[in-house]
Amino acid sequence: MSKLQDQTLALASMFQSATLINQLAEGESINQAAFDCSLDSIFSLEAQTTEEIYGHGEGLIQGLKTLVAYLGSGQQVIDKRIAYYVLSMLKLQDRLLRNHEMVDEVSTGLHNIQSQTDEFELSQQTKIHKIDGLYQQTLSQIKPRIIVQGDQLQLSNSEVTSKVRSLLFAGIRAAVLWKQRGGSRLKLVFMRKKYVQQAEQLLDKF
Repeated sequence: MSKLQDQTLALASMFQSATLINQLAEGESINQAAFDCSLDSIFSLEAQTTEEIYGHGEGLIQGLKTLVAYLGSGQQVIDKRIAYYVLSMLKLQDRLLRNHEMVDEVSTGLHNIQSQTDEFELSQQTKIHKIDGLYQQTLSQIKPRIIVQGDQLQLSNSEVTSKVRSLLFAGIRAAVLWKQRGGSRLKLVFMRKKYVQQAEQLLDKF
């Protein structure tokens, strides 16, 4: 995989998490395959390549489409909250990586959840609740917090908020990966067309 393709997949993962968060917050149905892909990516800590985490991008179709719609020059209207979530993920990962103790705490916590999942065959719902708990103990302590907007009835539902925090975790994990693969905010500005072209090429394969 080229660096551009690596960065595009990581960026698409951020857009996918943001899109799913927005849908959950509004009480809309979500694509389960997209959610599963985002959730699984959180635990790909030992992966050596982006392909190991996301494959060739089949699980990121929704994120790739949102990336094209948002960064492309089309007339499609994109909810501004999606852009806010993506930019907030990028800012939060910057602050996370400066906090080495929290990085270690997050890594240890994720390894523990994965070990418990393997040993006790935890259900996805239980796994989501554990990710939610780890998020509240760690990432939610970084200021400013990411504020999720939407239907208050939905956001008062613990099942919904656990999924939302899990997706925030996945998005921040993708933001870390994007930076590791050479992504930067300047590239997000000046390489928009290249990211869109790469995303379109990936979508053409599916």
